[in-house]
Amino acid sequence: MKDKNDIIGIKHPHKKEYLKWVDEKGWEGVVYTYTLSAPNDKKDGWKYVGCTAEETIRRSRWNSDNNDYAAQKINDARKHYGIDSFDYAILETHYDEDIDRLVDKLEEREKHFIKEFDSVEHGFNSNHGGTGRYGQKISEDEIARRNKAREGFKHTEETKKRISELQKGRKHSDEAKAKISAGNSGKKRTEAMNKKQSERMKGKEPVAATEGAKEWVKKNGGGYWKGKQMPEDARAKLKLIQQANGTAVKAICVKDGTTEDFTTMLDASKKTGDGAGSIKYSIENGNTTKRGYKYKKIDKNEISRIEGENS
Repeated sequence: MKDKNDIIGIKHPHKKEYLKWVDEKGWEGVVYTYTLSAPNDKKDGWKYVGCTAEETIRRSRWNSDNNDYAAQKINDARKHYGIDSFDYAILETHYDEDIDRLVDKLEEREKHFIKEFDSVEHGFNSNHGGTGRYGQKISEDEIARRNKAREGFKHTEETKKRISELQKGRKHSDEAKAKISAGNSGKKRTEAMNKKQSERMKGKEPVAATEGAKEWVKKNGGGYWKGKQMPEDARAKLKLIQQANGTAVKAICVKDGTTEDFTTMLDASKKTGDGAGSIKYSIENGNTTKRGYKYKKIDKNEISRIEGENS
């Protein structure tokens, strides 16, 4: 039986023999990924994000075919593809003289990377919290402690480079894009958010989209219509360009069955109050929006009547 002095940690008990101590730094822990390398498989590039203060033991468990590794999702993947089909990489290394603080930090960063890599929906993590504690209520004191621990935190250049390399070639699926769009629909920036952005941008020059735009801004000192009233004929021309390039839609009020045609999703948005993202999601999935409408894409040439500006 191990002496109790060989066990450290109250929230996260560990055997000392499994841990690594680094002088002047403390106990060592890592946040890591296993990335599937299966070029002919649709899950090629999918990741599992994990963290541990016992890297040697955790690696040993991975390399053993006879052991379950973590939750069912990654275990099934290991059995299906084989352990040699996954590439191991350390994202971050952290140190602390208190093992509980170290593990809390590791789990916090693990959760961050699970979200960043979308490794629940498009990866091998089974939950968003990394340790199965997603949804658990956290005390106000614990929230304050974690916020204080995050103050001033920044990725190292090495970590930024690793993240960039791991993200190369990764694309959101159409389904994921639709979910992101629908989730952002109707959201408004708070005054606090606007103030923070303003503070960040002080003294910085805006980035022009093209070299021509850069030259124009350099010469004229701002956008053409800055501080000016746009004439009605210019506004009308802009409207025609938007209509020519926009998606024509039919808005169907589910409550009473009435319909109305619009030359662009923006026009429909102004009239119904639904965001453009919600309208697009409704077109693609046939769902009813929060404001009670369904939308269908229509041919501009088949629109018999458009009521003015629909504003």
